[in-house]
Amino acid sequence: MTASLAQSHTMRAASRALRRLARRSSTGSPPCHHQSPQDYSIPHLDYTTNLASPRAINLSPWRHQRAFTSARSGAASLLFSSLAGREGEAEGEVLDMEAGTVRCAANYAPLTPLSFIERAAAVYGDRAAVVCGERRHTWREARRRCVRVAAALAARFGVARGDVVSGNSTYQHELPRAAAVYGDRAAVVCGERRYTWREARGRCVRLAAALAARFGVARGDVVAVLSPNVPAMYELHFAVPMAGAVLCTFNTRHDAAMISTLLSHSGAKVFFVESHLLDVGRAALRRLAGSTSAASLPVLLTISDDGAGARDSGCVDYEDLVRDAPSEFDIRWPVDEMDPITLNYTSGTTSRPKGVVYNHRGAYLNTIATVLAYDITAMPTYLWTVPMFHCNGWNLPWGVAMQGGTNICLRHFTAKVIFDSIARHGVTHMGGAPTVLNMIANAPATDRRALPGPVRVMTGGAAPPPRVLLAVEELGFVLYHIYGLTETYGPATVCTWMPEWDALPAEERARLKARQGFHHIAVQDVAVKNSATMENVPYDGQTVGEVMFRGNTVMSGYYKDIGATKESMAGGWLHSGDLAVRHPDGYIQLKDRAKDIIISGGENISSIEVESVIFSHPAVLEAAVVARPDDYWGETPCAFVKLKDGANATEGEIISFCRERLPHYMAPKTVVFDDLPKTSTGKTQKFVLREKARAMGSLTKSANIEKADINCDKSIPIAGTRAAMEGCMPSDANYAPLTPVSFLERAAVVYGDRTAVVSGGREYSWRETRERCLAGASALARLGVGRRDVVAVIAANIPAMYELHFSVPMAGGVLCTLNTRHDAAMVSVLLRHSEAKVFLVESQFLAVAHDALRLLADAKAKFPLVIAISDTGDSSSSDGGGLEYEALLRDAPRGFEIRWPADERDPISLNYTSGTTSRPKGVIYSHRGAYLNSLAALLCNDMTSMPVYLWTVPMFHCNGWCMAWATAAQGGTNICVRNVVPKVIFEQIVRHGVTNMGGAPTVLNMIVNAPASERRPLPRRVLISTGGAPPPPQVLAKMEELGFNVQHGYGLTETYGPATRCVWRPEWDALPVAERARIKALQGVQHQMLQDVDIKDPVTMASVPSDGRAVGEVMLRGNTVMSGYYKDAAATEEAMRGGWLRTGDLGVRHPDGYIQLKDRAKDIIISGGENISSIEVESVLFGHHAVLDAAVVARPDDHWGETACAFVTLKDGASATAHEIIAFCRARLPRYMAPRTVVFGDLPKTSTGKTQKFLLREKARAMGSLPMQSKSKL
Repeated sequence: MTASLAQSHTMRAASRALRRLARRSSTGSPPCHHQSPQDYSIPHLDYTTNLASPRAINLSPWRHQRAFTSARSGAASLLFSSLAGREGEAEGEVLDMEAGTVRCAANYAPLTPLSFIERAAAVYGDRAAVVCGERRHTWREARRRCVRVAAALAARFGVARGDVVSGNSTYQHELPRAAAVYGDRAAVVCGERRYTWREARGRCVRLAAALAARFGVARGDVVAVLSPNVPAMYELHFAVPMAGAVLCTFNTRHDAAMISTLLSHSGAKVFFVESHLLDVGRAALRRLAGSTSAASLPVLLTISDDGAGARDSGCVDYEDLVRDAPSEFDIRWPVDEMDPITLNYTSGTTSRPKGVVYNHRGAYLNTIATVLAYDITAMPTYLWTVPMFHCNGWNLPWGVAMQGGTNICLRHFTAKVIFDSIARHGVTHMGGAPTVLNMIANAPATDRRALPGPVRVMTGGAAPPPRVLLAVEELGFVLYHIYGLTETYGPATVCTWMPEWDALPAEERARLKARQGFHHIAVQDVAVKNSATMENVPYDGQTVGEVMFRGNTVMSGYYKDIGATKESMAGGWLHSGDLAVRHPDGYIQLKDRAKDIIISGGENISSIEVESVIFSHPAVLEAAVVARPDDYWGETPCAFVKLKDGANATEGEIISFCRERLPHYMAPKTVVFDDLPKTSTGKTQKFVLREKARAMGSLTKSANIEKADINCDKSIPIAGTRAAMEGCMPSDANYAPLTPVSFLERAAVVYGDRTAVVSGGREYSWRETRERCLAGASALARLGVGRRDVVAVIAANIPAMYELHFSVPMAGGVLCTLNTRHDAAMVSVLLRHSEAKVFLVESQFLAVAHDALRLLADAKAKFPLVIAISDTGDSSSSDGGGLEYEALLRDAPRGFEIRWPADERDPISLNYTSGTTSRPKGVIYSHRGAYLNSLAALLCNDMTSMPVYLWTVPMFHCNGWCMAWATAAQGGTNICVRNVVPKVIFEQIVRHGVTNMGGAPTVLNMIVNAPASERRPLPRRVLISTGGAPPPPQVLAKMEELGFNVQHGYGLTETYGPATRCVWRPEWDALPVAERARIKALQGVQHQMLQDVDIKDPVTMASVPSDGRAVGEVMLRGNTVMSGYYKDAAATEEAMRGGWLRTGDLGVRHPDGYIQLKDRAKDIIISGGENISSIEVESVLFGHHAVLDAAVVARPDDHWGETACAFVTLKDGASATAHEIIAFCRARLPRYMAPRTVVFGDLPKTSTGKTQKFLLREKARAMGSLPMQSKSKL
């Protein structure tokens, strides 16, 4: 964990890579997982080579995902060639033997949205996934269909990794998960067609198989699609990347000339065309055949409802392809998460389209960010009014799969269709450009329907006019205003709504909502800059600059146009070409496109401001303003206006209307009445209007009204080959290491004045919290804390403990939180093992810390620098006479620059296991894993914007299950409590309006057994996340009666806390209370960020049957599995043997895919050859009216080998004898399972409420074998 270790690791890793390279070269094998160029259309990009090359922009921060270290040699890119976990060596690569960290299939998987459908098929398998007209597919069907299409693409058409598959019908990690988690839930509905998630996943797999087997689609091949929003279009978003290929979706409004050009430019191998667009598709192919630039024509396949039309035309049809494809196909997971997943052509609003390359990493992260920004909780119903071809439907084909929602597909829509679909399907979310809002707002009363509930609408493009915003919200829609580009995977900012704005007048609310707001959590930064000096403009709401972005959700580059890529990312930022101001509250507001600013007589005129005034005219439906040449002024505004049906207005009236509301120089001098040219997403094509305005000639001369030629044929350069996704380039603009520290930076901007931390009478806003954390980092750095130095802390849930989760990594250090119940001996052991450089101690633990330090001194061990934390946050209250936390913050040097991680796999925290089954081990968390698990915590707990979280989980335990970072991501309020007792819990919930909390089953037990005098009626249902031992059904049922919504999860310190969640299905609400409680006690399915969970035979590594009876070991793998055990390489290798994390827990898998723990391997009692689950016996004990707590372990038995021994804590005032308890169990269990011994007393616990069974086992063994006379009596 030290600098010297990092350096030695780099040298050893490079040396191993070179030796491996030499061995492989000598045997004729390729040096790494990359195939030769002729085997790939788009080979894996070697970014380490790119980094060594000179570039026009700063490339140094790029960190290739295959290299855990910051090494920049060519060998570094080979270090982890086996780590995709699908195609390489199973065991991975040891990173640092001293540190005990390893990178392998158990703890690394490339980020890809494909995983979402796998989970959806399992969890929501039979639920509707896609609905389109009369068609409907479940998530299981959708997944199966996607696999079959992928197989067909690969086998029949030769589609390979990186090939573009285009279409207006189209993520990868989401679908497998959707199939697993939401298998029976409707995934896709189209008319009367309906597929569940299990069906949808199956269809996708079959499609992938067909593409591979029937058409030879391989890695890197491009598959193109031209289609409206139909199920096939949705499925291709998964099936094409499943086949390893690149999806390219075409705008359905393109003509044959443009489609021909895009087919040529993309080099598509397969071309899917929906039957209604077949004439255009064929015309495009004819043009392409006659072109000298076409090396070969793509294979034409049709998409139709029944396949009959395609067979009549002699083409292969989509449904036939899915039906006839193999049902099994090995999904071609990305080798690297930077591999391309889609190719999107820009809409052409300001210039000719360019090919924008998206990668798996960016698509995955932008999907999560969009879901969180849009408040899409579990199982939404999404109405497809956004074209899926546009920025891959703003990433929501993957987002809906991630959350197990239902997709309502519409081929064409009107206001009436929108209202009818909402009423029929219970739509919760939809999206659309301002033109869609305009359509809704102006719909006649006869076309409207009362909404069954609030419908959240995400809108972007041009800023919606205030009157339209108000009209739509009056109808029951909730608007989320976003802003983004094709180059940012769609949405990049969201106008975060503050609750206090609800009380403002309607016009003011509409004005605020029309702003573009702040960047979402996956964008590292957004700025408004002077494009010449690259300096930020003042936050004054007046100074105009260019909007610029940087982060992981910026495109890889423009396909085959490295010049345009370099220009767009000059200076390490993506230049948007949009002009904006930044208001004092930090919100961005667009003023215009750079090309749309009108410069008249030296004055800048914002076309958006003029359009806003024109929109307020009662007769105007739509308007767009561009520049018209003027001999005197240079340019003057020219307005193109469309009037409402039946309305009248003259040019003079419009001009006079504007002059009354604007400075005269800003009012248009020309008004043209006509329909506005639009892209298919509803954006006005201003470049066409500019051509028209120029064609009119100068305002002082006779107008030239000839129509401009907008033929786009051959407008895109077609030189180059598909040998690579050339034009892609790593830079500061499109890559940043994942770290939860970024959540705090964003929270300070977006939620600056909102309360971040509450502790007694102290409160800090997010801006203050960020300042305190930065001061803490500065103070630690001044004390000598550097990269990878360990900073230990022992403290309760207080503000300082929360702040250290950010300030320590900001200083480059590694946070080590110690259990507050440890004694001095254990604290000294952990300080010595961790080699902590600094030790922060809350005042109430100073005595323990003093004794621990004395033990360190006696052992002549390294001594940390000690900093005291006062109870009150007042530096004057410290009695230690030494360094004090608040004083250090106050005196810290200002202007500290955050030490961002050099690599996202760098360690962020060191957590010691709780010691329930053995002595604690040091578990290393990485910035990457902490970032992703924090997002999973938000998604699992339905934590929408600005939640209020009550800290009943100790922050030292798995960093509070990663909630310390997660609450910052959503701008939540952290309610810190020191004394976790029922009275305090109820008081804090009522006082602060708590929305979420967490706790071990002991906390739940405490709440349900609280006396009535300590309870308070809850102002709202509180979601409480629990884990550890399975909560007894009786406790779960009582919690629901009190107004809590219990979410049960399962995890380990080694998985950053919770790894699975018992995802609740709506149909279970109608079950009896006892049955609901039984289901809720299951451990469920993996969360969205974990690659996989399985129940396996630990010897053969075969999965056990999903029958609810076959017992195996619970195993996990994915990015939220630890890096390893600190200084214990042997334990790390053993834990991750076979590419899975072995939990030591025994469980079964039910037919619905949900897992259920049966016991820890060490806790199974083997009596007379029969396995007894201690959990089952404990569940019966909890049903006894007098029992408060219980734990069952094995006691030696000379005859049976082992028998059950129960340790029981009775409720206050209750009584029971051992005989009564045993008889109670025998009445409800097979006789051999009932305990033969009962011991009354308090149970030993960890600080998180887990029973320390290893201590009870020692007690049971100390009792000796059960006497024969005791057996005969019982």
